[in-house]
Amino acid sequence: MLQIASGKLFSRPVGHRNEHRGILYTNLRLVRDAPIETAGGRLLPTTTLHDSRAVVYETVELIEEAPIAPGALRSRGMDPYLDEFAAIASFALNVVCTPNANLAVRLLSDQRLVGIRGRPSKFIRRFFDDDVWCQANDEARLQSLVGDLIGLERRSYRAAVRAIRTYVTGLHRLADDLELAYTLLVASIESLAQGFDGHQGGWEDYDSAKRVQIDNALVDADASTATKVRSALLEIEHMSLARRFRDFTLDHVTDAYFRGEASFEDGPIGRAELPDALREAYRMRSKYIHNLEELPRIMTLGLSYGETVRPDRATMLTFQGLARLARCVITEFIRKQPKTDAEPYDYLLEETGVIQARMAPQYWVGASDGLTHACGPRRFEGFAEQLASHLIGEPNASLTDLRKLLAMIETMLPGMDVARRRPFVALHILFNGYAPDAFKTPEFDAVRARYAADLEDATVEAMFFRLLSFSEPAWPLPEHERVHGEYFRRRNWKKELRMPKTLEAGVSLVLAERFRVAENHAKAAGLVRFAVENLPGHPRLLELEARLDEHEPIEWLKLLATQKDESAS
Repeated sequence: MLQIASGKLFSRPVGHRNEHRGILYTNLRLVRDAPIETAGGRLLPTTTLHDSRAVVYETVELIEEAPIAPGALRSRGMDPYLDEFAAIASFALNVVCTPNANLAVRLLSDQRLVGIRGRPSKFIRRFFDDDVWCQANDEARLQSLVGDLIGLERRSYRAAVRAIRTYVTGLHRLADDLELAYTLLVASIESLAQGFDGHQGGWEDYDSAKRVQIDNALVDADASTATKVRSALLEIEHMSLARRFRDFTLDHVTDAYFRGEASFEDGPIGRAELPDALREAYRMRSKYIHNLEELPRIMTLGLSYGETVRPDRATMLTFQGLARLARCVITEFIRKQPKTDAEPYDYLLEETGVIQARMAPQYWVGASDGLTHACGPRRFEGFAEQLASHLIGEPNASLTDLRKLLAMIETMLPGMDVARRRPFVALHILFNGYAPDAFKTPEFDAVRARYAADLEDATVEAMFFRLLSFSEPAWPLPEHERVHGEYFRRRNWKKELRMPKTLEAGVSLVLAERFRVAENHAKAAGLVRFAVENLPGHPRLLELEARLDEHEPIEWLKLLATQKDESAS
């Protein structure tokens, strides 16, 4: 948020300038009256009394000029800036810094909680100390980091802030979950490695056991086919994540890490032993994530600030060692990334409190703008959602007038292949089938006569078309069952249909009824159970499952229709 408020991402002039002030709680002691000025705001002391944990954070928020309209943004408020600057200050100065007073009190109480074998301050030097007096080099470090951060390109800025937040959260977890704390410290580096290491995996990086099996399977394939298969696998596989983590970390460890900085550490790690220590750190991270395995006991006692321990001859980074390494790597990443003074950027979806949500179909299903051959499934879904609400009797259900849209579709149908046409044909016929005569499109009969055959074969579109037009499929039962399974297997694929849950239950019940008529009662009962579990808690489906009668027809709409309160009159 600090980068957005700086104005460097704006495409238009500044529309508003807001001054904000808030309180941060910290063990940092500001020893002089002059504030610490940074590119993202400034810090001021509140009092010199010993028991004060508060500092004042002030910043200027720039708001981009926008057309005057109801609901136009005038300010984001102070909270997002407090939260982000607190994490950055905590990372840069190696201190507790948070907008949450209760969290600050808990972290700085330095109490050993149940299940934790040492106090937080015994694992990390300085961070949990009762008082940390701000020195000139601390001020310079914060100023440099904030300036470099805001100067980053937007993609790099977001990645760096995520890494910083993860690092700080990892240190907070030292108070209650040591394994999670260690994992988060590793993740703070790994998140950068995955997006910015420029890694291009080779076939030799592929998991060796899988690679051998695939190579054996490709023995009889021609060289071109084998290369394409391997390339496709490499594109979808995360190659050697541990190796990428190690290589990225080693590439961002500075010379100063082993020199001036190391002179203040107990047993600092050497360059030659760092690769093995990184391998062990990543292994411990993986063992916790997959098996909830505990760290070696020698690492959880908090006996010293040494950077390494060596159980069973393996060099392992302690919390102190891993934290110092992560701070070095993240800071160097920020320093090395390209900087820019201005970068026009659409940040709307990154604003605090902004979310993306699918609009209700009435706002888009009938829109003719942007109509392409590929949008048939989405339009069919939208109209089916409206139609389902209408059929089951939901309050205020309505159908959008699609005549203008269908007129455009009619001109496009001749140029489409059958697969692309099906959802459009289903949409066209269903709308006209439900519309009053005055709302039917003039070309309805011609379209139905020419293209209705597209919906005769056993396809997903045809299955839902048959459901909504109340025409039982004429396909053999195995074909109907195949299409039913295909839909549920592929419904989350990007270009496939995803219908409302009530219609999903409907196609299951229609197939169950066909099996009941064929006297395959086990299959019928299985499909009823499937419908119950995919429309959880529906009272009539639960009742049907409990009292399934081999002789009673399964009528999907009667079962799924909304029950009206007969007592209200």
